[in-house]
Amino acid sequence: MNEKEIIRRIKQGEKALFETVVKEYYQEIYHFCFYKTGDAESAYDCTQETFLHVIRFLDGYTERNHFRAWIFGIARNVCSDFFRSRKFVTMEEEALEGVQEEEEGYRRAEMRDSVQAALNRLPEMQKDVIILRFYYDMKLKEIAAVVGAGIPTVKSRLKQGMEKMRQFLEKDGDLQI
Repeated sequence: MNEKEIIRRIKQGEKALFETVVKEYYQEIYHFCFYKTGDAESAYDCTQETFLHVIRFLDGYTERNHFRAWIFGIARNVCSDFFRSRKFVTMEEEALEGVQEEEEGYRRAEMRDSVQAALNRLPEMQKDVIILRFYYDMKLKEIAAVVGAGIPTVKSRLKQGMEKMRQFLEKDGDLQI
C-alpha cells in the first residue's frame, strides 16, 4: 500500500494505520529535532509533539503537498515553539562538557562540534535549509515546501548560510582553506 492510500485510509477512520506512518518517519523526525534542539530528551519530546500534531491536523493535509515535507514542516514549527517556551543548554556548552574520546575519535567529534556550533550561530531560516539539505538530502523543492518559501529564496538561504558557516569555521581556526 502506498503512502497516499495509507493517508486516505487513516482519514477515513483506520487509525491503526497511523503506526505505519510513525514507523516510516520517526527516526528522521527525531534526528531533525535533535539537530534543532541539540538535546536528546528535548528531541524526543519534540518528536512526540510532532506526531501528536500530525494526528490532530491530518484531516487538514491536502494531497498536493509532499507528505514528508508536511511532517518536517510540523517538526520545524514544534522545535521553534520549544525554543520560545523553554530554556535549554546550547550544543556548544554540551560539546565543552562531554567530549572524552580516543585521539582520532576526539578529532572527529571536535570537528563535528565545531560544525554544529557554527550551524547554531546561523539564523534559523539558514540553519533549517542547511540541515534539510545536507542532513536529510532533501531537494530544493522539498525544502521550499517545508520552510514555506520559494526555490530562489531557499537557494539564497543555502548559499548565504554556507558562506557564513565557512567564515565562522575559518575565524575559529577549525577550517583551513
